[in-house]
Amino acid sequence: MRLQRLLFLVLCTLASSVLAEKVCLTRFSPQFCTSMYSKQDWDGDIEPHIEVNLQYFKSGDDNVHSSLSVVIFEYSDMDALGVKVSDYSTHYLCSEQLVDQGLCDTSELHQFIVNKNVTPKAEVLSSVLTSYGDNGLQYKILKTGYYCVACSSPHGLGKSPNRYLLQVDFQNSFGSLPAAEIPKLKFHGLLAVLYAVSLFVYLFQLFMHRSEILVIQKSLAWLLAYLTLESIFTWSFFAFVNHNKTNLLHPTGDEIMFYQICVSLLSAFKIPSALVLLVLISAGYEIVFPKSNGKPAKTVRLACAIGFSNLLAGVLFFAFSCFTVSQPQSGPAGRGFEGDDYEMGLWFLGIVRAISSVICYYMALSALWEIKKLLAEDKQHAKLKLYQRLFWVLSISALLMISTAIILIMLKINNSFTALKTLSSLFDFCSSCLFFAVFTCVVFLFRPSHELYLWACRNKVPENEFSEEPHVVASGGEIEFDDLDEQENAQLMSSSGNPLGDTLEFDLNREHHKGEHAQISSPPPSYSEVQNDGSEGLDFS
Repeated sequence: MRLQRLLFLVLCTLASSVLAEKVCLTRFSPQFCTSMYSKQDWDGDIEPHIEVNLQYFKSGDDNVHSSLSVVIFEYSDMDALGVKVSDYSTHYLCSEQLVDQGLCDTSELHQFIVNKNVTPKAEVLSSVLTSYGDNGLQYKILKTGYYCVACSSPHGLGKSPNRYLLQVDFQNSFGSLPAAEIPKLKFHGLLAVLYAVSLFVYLFQLFMHRSEILVIQKSLAWLLAYLTLESIFTWSFFAFVNHNKTNLLHPTGDEIMFYQICVSLLSAFKIPSALVLLVLISAGYEIVFPKSNGKPAKTVRLACAIGFSNLLAGVLFFAFSCFTVSQPQSGPAGRGFEGDDYEMGLWFLGIVRAISSVICYYMALSALWEIKKLLAEDKQHAKLKLYQRLFWVLSISALLMISTAIILIMLKINNSFTALKTLSSLFDFCSSCLFFAVFTCVVFLFRPSHELYLWACRNKVPENEFSEEPHVVASGGEIEFDDLDEQENAQLMSSSGNPLGDTLEFDLNREHHKGEHAQISSPPPSYSEVQNDGSEGLDFS
């Protein structure tokens, strides 16, 4: 039983910050903040409010006080809490010593001190809980903002601190999601619809050209189906959390944790798989080169290795993010959860993912540049036009991504972000839109068509342009259009020399077969000119 209780408290400490309905506060994590909308700004069926519920309390050894102090406030009103005793010391709880000094009233004993000289922007509610339950304490949200709940239990001269478990319910009018996350519900729902429509159109094209499907087109279809599934899972996750009113979100319930792990894994696979396929297409696989060997194969193998590192960093990134609390480092209840190590790990993994993505993108652009030069030298203008369009799509998307990152960094430096418009949410929105636009452009360029199938079959660019290996002529079941042309020309020459269908066999040693050729019968009159003297004229045999 003690082990389960200890595990429960640890999970309370390692709570995730992206969800907010019911949270647990303990002496290890005594405060929590989240964004909330007022009913006027985001309408719903419920009046937005904050409730507290004391579920567990145990006094320490020889403790005099058996109470829990609670304060609910808007984060911008932090200066309205506490009283300065000196230039370097601020007291937040009213004690008997502060009462004697006249810094707080007797009615405020053991409560959080609200500075009367500071006018708060929203209500600051301070109270002391002396019994289990909600104690009739409810905070109404009349203004959109970033609201915090902090608690503390003074233990006086006791040997050990008091232990408690306070459950806080942040109830928005629209549901259980915090205000910063509710726009993602509609956004990912719209993305899911767009991906589903794109998948339906692409599958219809595959069905129409089912006998002319290339390997890269099958790969694009599988990736498009995967992205559709990932967007549906992400949207359903936000919808499930928003309408969930039974599970405790901090610590996360089993159902929500399972859902979150699935969505995190799907999101981690999305970027590396798309980058590897992009490098494969940019290297000219199957359209310019029938088999990816030589330098294109080396490029693809290197891209796979970099993509695997991106995938590993992505899995670790989402694993770390699930156990990172993004809360104010200090507050009226003292220093909060020490998440510096987790944040440093997130920064490191994020940088690794960014660098690997940039390397794969650079490899794709470099491969496209070489393919363009090769096609221009070979004067294959149709293929050159296709890869020029792909090059411009990737170049413009890279410029847009760099511009977006610069703008977001400037907004961050100028402190333009709020609790409702965070850097991560805006970057997620911009990157998701740009990823969808680039991917749909690639799918459109390499959609199934008869022309693209002929380009892939009639390949005139030798593979040894990029490799020192000798060019091997296709054999077995692979048929080239050049071979068909040679066979057709041979048959025409044979039919012109022998209308009866007999096939002439040619050998390099013409002298050996000279006698046999002399015995071939003369062609019919239609293939010769008969002179008046009865002698034969020109013989085309």
